[in-house]
Amino acid sequence: MVGLFIVADLAFPVHTEIPYARVVLASDSTILYATTARDGQWRMKAMPEEITPELKKTIIFKEDRYFYHHFGVNPVSVVRAMVRNTFTGRRTSGASTITMQVARLLEPRRRTYTSKVIEMFRATQLEVHFSKEEILRMYLDLVPYGSNIQGVKAAALLYLGKMPDHLSLAEVTALSVIPNRPNSLVPGVNNISIMRERDRWLHWFGSSKLFPDAVIRDALHEPFAGSRRNAPQQAPQLAHRLQQAQPFADVIVSTVDAKMQKQAQLIAHDYMSQLQLLNINNAAVLVVDNETRNVVVYVGSSDFADSMHHGQVDGIMALRSPGSTLKPFLYGLCMDRGMITPHTVVADVPVNIKGYSPENYDREFRGNVTIEYALSHSLNIPAVRLLDAHGLDGFLHSMAGAGFAAVARSSKDLGMSVILGGCSVRLDELTGLYTAFANNGWYRPLQFSPAVETRGQVDSSILSPAACYLLSDMLCKLQRPDLPNSWQAAKNVPKVAWKTGTSYGRKDAWSVGYNKRYTIGVWVGNFSAEGVQELSGINTATPLLFQLFNALDRDAAEDWLQQPATVGTRIVCTETGMAPEEWCTNTTSDLFIPGVSGSDKCTHLKQVWTDPRQTMCYCSTCLPAAGYKTVLMRNIAPEIATWYEASRIAYDKAPPHNPACGHSSEGVAPRITSLTNGMTYLIENREQQKLQLSCAAAGDVSTVYWYVNDRLYAKAAASEKLFFSADAADIKISCVDDKGRNEHIRIKVKFI
Repeated sequence: MVGLFIVADLAFPVHTEIPYARVVLASDSTILYATTARDGQWRMKAMPEEITPELKKTIIFKEDRYFYHHFGVNPVSVVRAMVRNTFTGRRTSGASTITMQVARLLEPRRRTYTSKVIEMFRATQLEVHFSKEEILRMYLDLVPYGSNIQGVKAAALLYLGKMPDHLSLAEVTALSVIPNRPNSLVPGVNNISIMRERDRWLHWFGSSKLFPDAVIRDALHEPFAGSRRNAPQQAPQLAHRLQQAQPFADVIVSTVDAKMQKQAQLIAHDYMSQLQLLNINNAAVLVVDNETRNVVVYVGSSDFADSMHHGQVDGIMALRSPGSTLKPFLYGLCMDRGMITPHTVVADVPVNIKGYSPENYDREFRGNVTIEYALSHSLNIPAVRLLDAHGLDGFLHSMAGAGFAAVARSSKDLGMSVILGGCSVRLDELTGLYTAFANNGWYRPLQFSPAVETRGQVDSSILSPAACYLLSDMLCKLQRPDLPNSWQAAKNVPKVAWKTGTSYGRKDAWSVGYNKRYTIGVWVGNFSAEGVQELSGINTATPLLFQLFNALDRDAAEDWLQQPATVGTRIVCTETGMAPEEWCTNTTSDLFIPGVSGSDKCTHLKQVWTDPRQTMCYCSTCLPAAGYKTVLMRNIAPEIATWYEASRIAYDKAPPHNPACGHSSEGVAPRITSLTNGMTYLIENREQQKLQLSCAAAGDVSTVYWYVNDRLYAKAAASEKLFFSADAADIKISCVDDKGRNEHIRIKVKFI
C-alpha cells in the first residue's frame, strides 16, 4: 500500500503554487500598498508571526479539532459522515479536515464522491510533504470570504482595516464564521447575522473552556463594524519601483516609516492644493534617514489620483533641471582644493568663458563679493568662474561618483552651464548628494528596501569633513521663510542647512535641506514641464520643505553642527579674503582648512610711484632719482575696472603713465573677453553678422588698440565695444593697451 502511494505521489505530484497579491510593507510591516493576485483575487500571504494563538485555536476548534492527530484524513469523521449521509439520504456532513479543505481549495472540483477520494489522496500528499503549521497557513491564506477575497489576512485588512495579529477574539470568531456562508454573511450588509453566528460560537468556546470566561464575556459585548474597504494605496510610485526591482516577490519590505509617510503625503497634498490656483500642480518629496541612508518618506506626487495633471508620474525618478542646487557641491570641491574659503572674494561682473557668458537670475552684477555671499544669493557668475577654475571634466567626474547617472552618461555633451542647471538629475540623486554633506562627505546610495541593499557598495568620500562643515555653516545662515526676521523670536530653533534651485524657464523649483537626523528633498512644478512665472525654489519649494521639517523633526537637536578639529579660524582682509598685509586696515575672521586653504598675502593695494601732484605715475624704468612720492592705490582687476567704467561707477585708479617713458610692459595685459581663443564662429550673412571686440583692461589703461590679422583696426576706449566684419577663415585678433601690454588670440570663421 505504501509502495502504491509512493508511485502515485511521484506520478501525480501535488501542486501548491498559490498566486498571492503583491504587497509592499512599511518598515514596521504595515501594508503601504497592495494589488490583487494575477487571478484577480485578494489573497495575501500571512506571515507566521501574524497568526496569533487565538486565531489558531479558533480555527482548529471550529474546523478540525483533531488537526494535529490525523494524517490528513480523519477516519472517525469519514465513517460518521458516511453513516449520516446514508440514513438521511443526503449529504449532511463532508468530514473534511483542514488538510482536505486545503486540497480542495488548491484544486477546486464538483462536490462528488470521486472528488472526495481525490481530496483524501491530495490531503495525504500534503501531510507527507508539509508540516502541520505550513498546511494551516495554506488554509488561512485560501479560505474564501466572498467576492474576490480569500484568506484571513485579506479579510482582516479589507473588512476590518487591521492586520491578523491585531484582531480581537470577537473579530477572529466573526471572520471564522463567514467562510461557512460567504453569500449570506457579508460584512457591511449582514453584520447582525454575523454577530448572531459569532455569539453562538463564542458560547460554545466558553462551554468548552477554550478561552477564559472573562475573555468570552468581553467578546460577546463587542460590536461588529465590518465593511468592505479599499486596499491600502500609500506610496504607489514607490510600490511600482520596488515591484520592478523585485519582480518575483509577493511581499516586499520597504524602508518607509508608515506614520511619517502618511503625514508627509497629507502635508504635500494640502500645500499643493493652494498652489493649484497659480497653475502649479505637482510636487515630490523624499526624506532620508542620514545615519542609515534609508528612505523613510517617498511621495512621488502630491495627488496620485489627479489624472488631469499626470499624478501617476513618479516625480522622484523624473529627470529635471536642478537649477542652482549643485552649487554647494562645487564650492565644497573647491574648498578641498584650497581654492576658496567662505570669505574669499570673487568677481561678479560680465564674463565670457570659452564662449559662454552667464547671467545672474536678476541680470544684475555686484562687483566683488565673498564666496559666502555668492552662495547665499545663488549668484551664477561666481559659480561659473569657479567651475572654470576647478575644471569641468573633474566636476562631472565627481558628480558621476556621487550617483548622478544621467550626468555620467551624457558628460561628453555637457558644458559650463551644468552648474546652473544645464543637465538632468533626479530628486533621489540630488537628495542622496545632500545626505553626504550631512555625513562628513561620505556618499552611499540610498536604500529603499532591505532586500535590495546594494551589495559590494562601500561608502566613498566625495568631500572632506572640513569642507562639509564650511558648507553646512554657510547654508545654515540662510534666512528661513518660516521664521520671523527677529532673531529673538527664532531663538532655539534647530538649525537646518538648505539650498534652493530654479530651472531655466521656471519649470522646476527645488529645495533640499538637512539636519543631523534627516535630509529632505522637495521638487515642485508641473509634470507637463509647463513653466510658471510664480515658480521658484525660494518661494515655492522652500515653504513645503520647512513644513516637513517642522512636522517630522520638530524636536531636533539645536547644536548638531559642531566644528571639527580639521577646521581653523584665521584673520583675513575683507577686500580679498586673503591673509592681510601690513597696510590692510579692514579685517575679519574666516574659517579655513589648515594645510589646504591658500595662504597667499592680500594684494588689494599696491604701491604706485607718482609725481608730487599725483598727475602721472612712473614705472621702474622712468622713475626719477628724486621728486616722486609713493602712494597706496587699490589694485583693481582689469575685469572689475572694465565693469566700473561700463557702469559709470567712480573708483580710485592710477594716474596716466609718464608720457616720456619709452617702456611700459609692467602690470596686467588686457584680456579679450568677447571672443574665445581656438573657437569656430558660424557666419550666415557676411553683411549683417559681425564679431564683437571687447576687453578687460587694467585700471591704469584708458586706450586700447585693436589689430585684425596684424593690421590696426581701431583705437578705442578700454571699456568700448566694437564690431568688425570677418573676411577670412583664420583670423588673428590682438589687443594692445596704452602701456604696451597685449594679448593675442586666434579664431576660425565658417561661412554657411
